[in-house]
Amino acid sequence: MYCLALIGDICDSRSLEAKDRAKLQKQLKSLLHSLNEEFAPSLLSPFTLTLGDEFQALFADATTLWPALTTLQAELFPVRLRFGFGLGEIVTDINRESALEMDGPAFYRARDAISFLKGREDIYRVEGLPDMDLIAPTLSLLSDAQNKWKKRRFQVFKAYLATEPVEAIAFDLGISKVAVYKNINDGMLESIEQILKAISQRMNHAMRLGNER
Repeated sequence: MYCLALIGDICDSRSLEAKDRAKLQKQLKSLLHSLNEEFAPSLLSPFTLTLGDEFQALFADATTLWPALTTLQAELFPVRLRFGFGLGEIVTDINRESALEMDGPAFYRARDAISFLKGREDIYRVEGLPDMDLIAPTLSLLSDAQNKWKKRRFQVFKAYLATEPVEAIAFDLGISKVAVYKNINDGMLESIEQILKAISQRMNHAMRLGNER
């Protein structure tokens, strides 16, 4: 089966004190459980903690990829995360219970992507898509922008991706509508949403072609 593998991890987690790291891992585990419930229809294998601060998931549909990742970024801020994506086949049976005990190019490419990111400032890397000469620098530009974001902008973007009305976003975050619009405009959130939607469409197209072969 041709699908999208995700490997994510927490940047510089080893620099945290043991009690802070344990608290962070507990929070991450709870968030992943919530994401598995919210985005279950898109997941072939659920978000699963693997190596302490690292987690994996397997997607059949990339449409919900960015809302899920933005939720993690908003809820865990100021902790930084990075995400490696791999498109390719899974040659073993799909494990519907956890993203473990599976093998294939999708996970090899996701591992290559997350390894590439270590020691860099970039947040995202995709392997297994054509036209990477365009997608890779686009994700680098997005990473550079998001590395400057505050928690509020991630929160607004999370709600924006969920298509919440401005009035609801303002109420939920306890800020004015003017502040919401300022985050949307100054952060170019509409343009970023369109970029991420286009990348998701390319991912889904690659999966469809792969599964038709």
